[in-house]
Amino acid sequence: MSDRRVLVNLRGLLTPDPARTWAVDRIPDAALALQGDRVAWLGRAADLPAGWKDAPRVDGGGSWASPGFVDPHTHLLFGGDRSGEFNRRLHGATYQQIAAEGGGIRETVRATRAASVEALVAAGEARLRAFRERGVVHLEVKTGYGLELEAESRLTAAYAELRRRGWSFDVTLLPAHDLAPEFGGDAEANARAVAEDWLPELVRRHPGVAAFCDVFVETGVYTADLGRRIFEAGRRLGLRPRVHADELSWTGGAELAAELGAASADHLMFCSEAGMKAMAAADVTPVLLPGTTLFLGMRDWAPARKMIEAGCRVALATDFNPGSCPCLDPLTILRLGCLQLRMTFEEAFTAMTLHAARSLGRADLGHLHPGARADVLLWDVGEMLEMVYWVGEPYRPRFIQA
Repeated sequence: MSDRRVLVNLRGLLTPDPARTWAVDRIPDAALALQGDRVAWLGRAADLPAGWKDAPRVDGGGSWASPGFVDPHTHLLFGGDRSGEFNRRLHGATYQQIAAEGGGIRETVRATRAASVEALVAAGEARLRAFRERGVVHLEVKTGYGLELEAESRLTAAYAELRRRGWSFDVTLLPAHDLAPEFGGDAEANARAVAEDWLPELVRRHPGVAAFCDVFVETGVYTADLGRRIFEAGRRLGLRPRVHADELSWTGGAELAAELGAASADHLMFCSEAGMKAMAAADVTPVLLPGTTLFLGMRDWAPARKMIEAGCRVALATDFNPGSCPCLDPLTILRLGCLQLRMTFEEAFTAMTLHAARSLGRADLGHLHPGARADVLLWDVGEMLEMVYWVGEPYRPRFIQA
């Protein structure tokens, strides 16, 4: 393929504008000029600059063009399956009850500790293909189902191999995803091991693989003070914080994220108004995970509208994981953002593209303005809003790749 090409025969193009907060450009009868793996120009086909008139054409087939989705919170790698637990919850058991009996995350931990790097890579590649088929071009992926050094190291090694194979993602170290059974509920001792031993050794063994670290700041897991200790250790290793915050109760997680200047605070169903204002002032991205609220049968949805009104640039993510949201589908999350979080279509779309990328420090993703990576999705719809309006339709995009 030529280094220069023009995507033509587009019904329209929809893209967030990184220069204007919450602004979305909707261009009918559009064209998109691509130079190598970057966007060079966008606009109406009739306004294509003269210097591009002779560039090779790529036929968009009358589709709508958009940037690819970015998923900023996933637990991609794990062993086993928790469908039995799901059935128990359908019969009345609660998530907390199952966890107290030794299930929940710990069931996945047992299966993950038994999995080889090769098995983890195979499972991860299958899941990455499923995400890709649904329009996700970049993800954040976490460790966290090892809860001890060697298993967390195998997870990190598997991510390194998947990246070597060309998959696009950012890695977050999450050995503080729960209290490891070996510590007998001693959160302080567990936090000390994570901060002083596990994180430094994971970075030493796998240099350059991870960009972030995370802690589950929640009642019965890690307090904000213990989370701060782990995050400060991670920061000394070059890892920026992403905070599991205020998911099942208020714990001050959003306030902690703001204090630390974290890249994101995630979940936030029980976020305080003070936490929202603090995140906005500190430029922390709230990453909301409505699929988890749905799958757990909870009634408390994250207060997206209040966050937007407080000045936060909200992002949305799948929270793909085996226990509380086994969802690989960005359209499900887009629809929940509109139907349950009361976001407009344009807001929810921005939250799954531009703001999601921004939380990962990826300025060249999530939009199609000049300089952006040329990962373009083509949607066979009359209007982009149809992706939410037709609730059950399994739309699949075609790709124009960078």
